[in-house]
Amino acid sequence: MTTRDESPITRTTGKRMVHGIAILVIVMGIGAAIAIPNWHNFAKNPPPVSMVTTSPSGGGAGTSGSNVATTTPVPAVPGATTITILAGANVQGNPNFDPNNAQVPLNSKVVWVNKDTVPHTATSGTGASDPNSGKIFDTKIISNGQSSAPQQLKGVKAGETIPYYCQIHPYMTAKITVTPSSSAGASSSGGGVAGPALSILQGASTQGNPAYDPTPLSVKKGDVVQVTNKDNVPHTVTNGKDASDPTSGKLFDTSLISPGSTAKVPTAKLSSGDYPFHCTVHPYMTGLLKVQ
Repeated sequence: MTTRDESPITRTTGKRMVHGIAILVIVMGIGAAIAIPNWHNFAKNPPPVSMVTTSPSGGGAGTSGSNVATTTPVPAVPGATTITILAGANVQGNPNFDPNNAQVPLNSKVVWVNKDTVPHTATSGTGASDPNSGKIFDTKIISNGQSSAPQQLKGVKAGETIPYYCQIHPYMTAKITVTPSSSAGASSSGGGVAGPALSILQGASTQGNPAYDPTPLSVKKGDVVQVTNKDNVPHTVTNGKDASDPTSGKLFDTSLISPGSTAKVPTAKLSSGDYPFHCTVHPYMTGLLKVQ
C-alpha cells in the first residue's frame, strides 16, 4: 500500500518572482530619486536624538537641574559680608539663609554662597508681587555649590532693614540690616590710651568653639580695647548678654568687623564693673569685659 503526502505545496512561478523583483526595484528607485537630490539637506539637518545630561543638582521646585548652567565660583571679596544658603534650604520649613538677619555695613558688598543641592536666588523684596522686587539687589540664579557675584545694596541708609527672598522657592525669606560703615565703627577711639587686645578667634562662628580671647578681659577705665577679627566671617563686639538685653549696643558696639580687620572699644565712659558682650551676627558668641 502506497501513502502519499497530501499537505499543500506553495509554488512560486517565475512570472510572480519577476513581478516581485520589479516592484522592489521601482520602490528603491523612487526612494533614491527623492533622497539623492536632497542629501545635502539631510546632512545639514540630522534627525533629533535623545541626549541625557547629567547634573549634580537634584532639581528643585520650578526648575530642572540639567537646564541650569553652572557658574564659576566667585573668589572671596575682601570686606564683603558672606551669607550662606544652607543645605536643604529648598525644603519648606528648613533653615535657609545663615545668618537670617545679616548685619551689613553701609557701602559694603554681600556675597551669597549656595551650599544646597539646587539653585537659588537672593532677591530684595517680600516676594514676586512686591513692586520693588529686585531693585536693591538680585543675585540671579546661584547654581548649587557656587557663589553669587558681589552685590552692592542700592539706595540704602544705615538703620534700614531690607527683606529678601528666593525667586525659585519664595518661602525662603530673610533680611539684611544696614549698619554704619565698618570704618565708622573702628574710628571711635574715645580719646583714651591704647589698652589690651581682644581677639575674635578663627572658627568662632561655629557654635561651641572658643569665640573671644581673652575672656574675661580686664582693663582700666579709659583704656581703648583693640579688637582683631581672626575669623573668616564678620563679627561684632556688642555690650549685653544678647540682643534681648535692653542695654544691648548702648554702651559699646563695634558694628561689623570684617575678616582680618580691627575695631576699637573705648572704655572712658564706662563705670567700674562687669560688662557682658556678644556678637550680633552669632549671638552664641559671648564674652566678658571687666572695667577697673
